[in-house]
Amino acid sequence: MRLVAVWLHVLGVAVWVGGLVYQSHVVLPQARRAGDPRLFGEIARRGRPVVWSAVIVVVLTGLYNVTRLGPAERVMASGAGTPLAGKLILVLAMISLAAQRDFGQVPRLLAARGEAALGAIAWLDRLVLLLAVVVIYLGLAVSRLAP
Repeated sequence: MRLVAVWLHVLGVAVWVGGLVYQSHVVLPQARRAGDPRLFGEIARRGRPVVWSAVIVVVLTGLYNVTRLGPAERVMASGAGTPLAGKLILVLAMISLAAQRDFGQVPRLLAARGEAALGAIAWLDRLVLLLAVVVIYLGLAVSRLAP
């Protein structure tokens, strides 16, 4: 079961972050070139169920994986506690920023057809991707340090 949980966790991260990379580095520039920000908004809206399903899988499998580390005292003694806490905090920040993007800025973009919302989405995407790199690094650190 542990291998399945880790595999689903990595798959969920790949879908979430990979979808964000695709939207921010392929779809968004194309929408800007076409002069129609609504194109990006419509693609982001259609992709929302897949992305948020992946986020749910990441959170659930991540919580399961944490329970498999053992008692908190042993995790803290191994040195994995600090990077694990940092990872959890940053994942919460990523989810908050992604929610602002998908449920705040994308509907604003679709309603107003504005370039300002597209700019806000681009910045939110950059922040989430930057945090994703740090979270992946911390996840690797936890896997190396955990008992």
